[in-house]
Amino acid sequence: MLATACAPANTAANYPTKAIEMVVPFNAGGATDIAARVISEAASDDLGVPVNVVNKPGANQVTAVDSVNRAAPDGYTLLADGAGSSSLQALAPNLPYKWEDRKFVARILSGSHVYAVGKDSPSKTLDELMTKAKANPGGFKVAWLGGSSTSDFALLQLLVANEVDVSAIQRVPFRSSGEGMIAAAANDVDIAVGGASAAFSLHSSGDLNVLASTGKVRETKLPDVKTTTELGQPDVNILYWVGVSGAPKLPDTVAEKLAASLTKISENEDFKKKADGVAMTVDIATGEEFANDVKAEAETFKALAAELG
Repeated sequence: MLATACAPANTAANYPTKAIEMVVPFNAGGATDIAARVISEAASDDLGVPVNVVNKPGANQVTAVDSVNRAAPDGYTLLADGAGSSSLQALAPNLPYKWEDRKFVARILSGSHVYAVGKDSPSKTLDELMTKAKANPGGFKVAWLGGSSTSDFALLQLLVANEVDVSAIQRVPFRSSGEGMIAAAANDVDIAVGGASAAFSLHSSGDLNVLASTGKVRETKLPDVKTTTELGQPDVNILYWVGVSGAPKLPDTVAEKLAASLTKISENEDFKKKADGVAMTVDIATGEEFANDVKAEAETFKALAAELG
């Protein structure tokens, strides 16, 4: 009996002893997938076992998140988590799970959203653009990614903060923030929002004018672009992030071991350089701190979604 009772604890203490799967809710090549591969490579080296990225796109991320929630809680099936998994909850409350139905291990990387217009846009500053939107919301066209992406919520947060009637704006659908940026460069929409990596090349070529980035720190790849904080809008601050979560009943011992490894990785200079290469920075939070941040974020998304009516 004693040996049987001790088996789960011993298993957790010896973790990991075999390859780990990191499930990504998107196709290969997207921002989350690229960041997950940077993380998995470093984690493989530190943990001493392969950490293999497995792409499970579909059903607006539900397929991937639900598969990890239902996996054995042994730490060998993990989720490459991101803000999109909580933003979806704000729009689709009848999902087969809730945002808190997972074990929060660690947030590792985050990145700013950027607000961009075409080079020929008459709005040369964020204030000018918001004045235009507020004056005629029904004629204001925005690049829209379906409503569950953090880019859409970053857009909503900006508009609501500037008292724009978001229920009246024209939402032009695109499949990716990159497509939205191209549309903005062609003046097909008045604004596009996405990660810095989606705007960098068009901004550098002069086809796109990035008016601001979210947060407090300027993007290293866009050093000439002021932050929303610098522009007097510190509450316009939604970031996108990538972290690691596990099945709801993942043992604390395993979660803590993973969190310690990811924290160690985040302090490595080579890892920081690779993160910078994908327009993200180290932003470590583990366990309860990570969970509380996601909870606050989910409430923000829920309030913004309500503005759409």
